[in-house]
Amino acid sequence: MKEFWNYLLREDLPGYILSTIHFAVFGCGDSRFKLFNAPSKRLYRRLLQLGANSINERGIGDASNENGHYQTLYPWIEDLKKNLEEKGLVGSAHDVQSVPNYSIEFLDNADLSNADSSVRNNKNGDIFEVIKNDRITPSDYFRDTRRVDLKNSNNLSYNPGDIIDIIPVNIKSEVAEAITKLHWEELADKPFTIKANGNTELSEDWKSTQTLRKLLENSLDIFGIPNLKMARSLFSILKNKLSDTEKTKISDIESYIKNCVNDKKSILDVLCEFPTKDLKIEEIIEIIPVIKARSYSIASSRKVSGDNIIELIIGINDYTTANNEQRFGIATKWISTLKPTEKVYGEVKEGVMKFSSFAEQPVIMICTGTGIASIRSCLQERVSQGQKENYLFFGFRNTNSDDYFIDELKKYANEGNVELYLAASRDQAEKVYVNHKLEENSKLVYELISQKNAHIIVSGNINTLPSSVKTALRDIYMKEGNYSLDQATKAIQDLEDKEVYQEECY
Repeated sequence: MKEFWNYLLREDLPGYILSTIHFAVFGCGDSRFKLFNAPSKRLYRRLLQLGANSINERGIGDASNENGHYQTLYPWIEDLKKNLEEKGLVGSAHDVQSVPNYSIEFLDNADLSNADSSVRNNKNGDIFEVIKNDRITPSDYFRDTRRVDLKNSNNLSYNPGDIIDIIPVNIKSEVAEAITKLHWEELADKPFTIKANGNTELSEDWKSTQTLRKLLENSLDIFGIPNLKMARSLFSILKNKLSDTEKTKISDIESYIKNCVNDKKSILDVLCEFPTKDLKIEEIIEIIPVIKARSYSIASSRKVSGDNIIELIIGINDYTTANNEQRFGIATKWISTLKPTEKVYGEVKEGVMKFSSFAEQPVIMICTGTGIASIRSCLQERVSQGQKENYLFFGFRNTNSDDYFIDELKKYANEGNVELYLAASRDQAEKVYVNHKLEENSKLVYELISQKNAHIIVSGNINTLPSSVKTALRDIYMKEGNYSLDQATKAIQDLEDKEVYQEECY
């Protein structure tokens, strides 16, 4: 892909070189991040410059939409089909028979043993041993937050701001209940092999002999959040089996899925509402998406924890459905069951925060809740390097409840390694947040940025923290630097463009 892009950028290419080529571009991104969908925009524009013929307007997928990229992808695909027909590039889309992505071959006898049954999840990266999984919030506190420490047999090379990807699996007892609810008992334990059709790639885990039960336990996200792609696959397969009532229910498929999400229904809940008893294995695989890796910020520095240890802080995600049923997030529920000495696969990856860009400058660190993870990693690294110009604004709900790593932070503060500004939002009647602490210390913050070239790193809830911090910084510029609103807004944007201001929000 890189070679192809570099070729397209050659200045000696004539403007007609792609004149016989028809193309369509759909870009995927997340509007909460800067440079949203920039690659697809550049590609679309460059193809036009070289004379290529656009079949469709550039599609823009946004992961922050309620239904993710699918919200705009499906209407874009319908336009693409229509334009392909109108331009005579294909026959009628209605005449095209869709080919299943997978086909199944049942086996009479098969070896279903796992490659390494001692590991609790599917292969993804390196094997880590769980050496700690402790609840660090009080037992009577409404939020269960875990300190999870993982040990690798080899030395690691992660840096502050890096992450670890872990693919969770479903709880076996819950899968057994789901099989019973869906009346799939007859199919559940029949061994089979999977073959990928067309351009579909077969994952490594699926190349071994499978059963439906094994797939539901290890790979298929049956307890996940329903989405448009899943719903369209389901109703396309069931369209001739639906009653009039069921057809009416999903006549507006986007509204149906939106209501399911609002009611906090799972994919299992949706499957139970329709005649899914007689689905074939290949149809089930087509409908239910695979479980995706979850990314967790590493909360430690190798200089403190050691070269083969990763420390994590993970909040157990629980919620209540519209039917007043308490449920837990798939990944965090599974993580809460991990015991010391058990093993899991994990893949260490580079995070979005670029520590090297501010390693030598003063740093203003702003975080809330479990967002302390990457901040702690950064702070440990800087303290170990003898850097003392660290200014931490840490927000949480209650003192002695979710003020994570507070003893360590206070120790650093007493040693002169960090200036600590705490915002316990629920300790008093009037709520106090980190943006209030920034504004209370506006002179310090402004001087650090304008005179000492301090960098700013922000970590926490993406829906609330970035906007409140940027608003506070804008107001500080207006108050301390006499900036106009437009000037202050541009100054904050310039900090972000130059990566003086960085976010690692989720």
